[in-house]
Amino acid sequence: MEAKKLAENIIALIGGKEAVGSVTHCMTRLRFVLVNDLEAEANKEKLESLDGVMGVVNTGGQFQVIVGNKVAEVYKEVDAQLGEKKESSEQGHQEDKRKWLDRFFDTLSGIFVPIIPAIAGAGILKGLLVVLGNLGWVAADSNTFMVLNVISDAVFYFLPILLAFSAANKFRCSPIIAAVIGGILLHPTFTGLVAEGNIGIDFFSIPFTLMNYSSSVLPIIIGVWLLSYIERFIKSWMPKVLDIVFTPVLSLIITVPLILIVIGPISIWIGDLFSVGFNALYSNLTFIAGMILGALYPLLVLTGTHYGLLPIMLQNVATNGYDVVLALCAAGNTAVVGAVFSVYFKAKSKTNKSLSASSTISGLIGIIEPGLYGLIIKYKKLFGAVLAGGAAGGLIMGIFQVQSTGFGLNPLGGIPVFFGETFTYYLIGITVSFVVSFVVGLFIGLPKEESK
Repeated sequence: MEAKKLAENIIALIGGKEAVGSVTHCMTRLRFVLVNDLEAEANKEKLESLDGVMGVVNTGGQFQVIVGNKVAEVYKEVDAQLGEKKESSEQGHQEDKRKWLDRFFDTLSGIFVPIIPAIAGAGILKGLLVVLGNLGWVAADSNTFMVLNVISDAVFYFLPILLAFSAANKFRCSPIIAAVIGGILLHPTFTGLVAEGNIGIDFFSIPFTLMNYSSSVLPIIIGVWLLSYIERFIKSWMPKVLDIVFTPVLSLIITVPLILIVIGPISIWIGDLFSVGFNALYSNLTFIAGMILGALYPLLVLTGTHYGLLPIMLQNVATNGYDVVLALCAAGNTAVVGAVFSVYFKAKSKTNKSLSASSTISGLIGIIEPGLYGLIIKYKKLFGAVLAGGAAGGLIMGIFQVQSTGFGLNPLGGIPVFFGETFTYYLIGITVSFVVSFVVGLFIGLPKEESK
């Protein structure tokens, strides 16, 4: 079904334009926040039966429609057909009756999904640089290496600016002003003082500790959330003729000092504490942590809550220069691929064989939703294979504490981010995950009526 028609049918079955509060998309699914999802829930089976829809998940305060690799094209049509039916700044601050956890995951996905391509691209390039340097193809002290290194580092160094812009779109305030705040935190004057060790400064005689905000996550997100309320308050009484000049000025003068004096230092401390605590726990419980997250990660993808792990990964990279969570996610992804591939050898119908083959290829790249929703959900016994493979691969990743230098699609789509000392163990981990899941999938098999 063409994207325009598919978008039209989806909107109709979720209750029409009036039912949509907002809509975003990730790599495979449309994420609707609905005014009332009762009608959409009632039409869930009809939605799932649409040609082009792989599955529907109503969780986390979002009604998620999985459409696969063409999600960007379908989203563009959905966005065009919704027209002016979008949240205004005022609507964005109206009471949200969803549970706080639902709102939390919706906020995380809304902020991080738009910048994932940039993070993934930079992570892959950073990994490739490791290979180029180790092979001697590009000298580490050459100008070429320097330029490529800057390109790969820029996304992470200026991450607060990217997060500021994305968070502003989510919190319904000025993206440009938010980006300026991110830029202020990274201003050479501040970074120079921190580099020199001069971190004890004051603002109107109020002392505070200056921090290094490059690659940080929490300070700018919390700061932009605060900005959204400050900006809204100022606009509520500021004359329209003065709004264009004085609202930005007052917003900056109020928000930036609050971030520098209060929000920033506390957020950095919390982020570092969480990262250090997680890594300490992980280092002592590698067997358990690896097996649990490796096995359960596909379930997080199933519910669309897996983006909750991304801030942890980025904080780890910012604090330690590497992350250990992504490898465990890779084990879970690979387990899905192995189980899906086993269907190819057990199914007799051409439809299932074709879906298994295409889902295996997309899954190896890093898009597991087609197989997860098209086959694993359909033949629920295969979850046993997924859990077994994910736990086995996660165990390997945990024992050897496999590291990544950034974020990328896995197991193979973003493989350069794993280049380094633990790369061999990464390959062993995903191989074990795939083989165990595949073998268990063959053993479990399909229902008799599906294998004839």
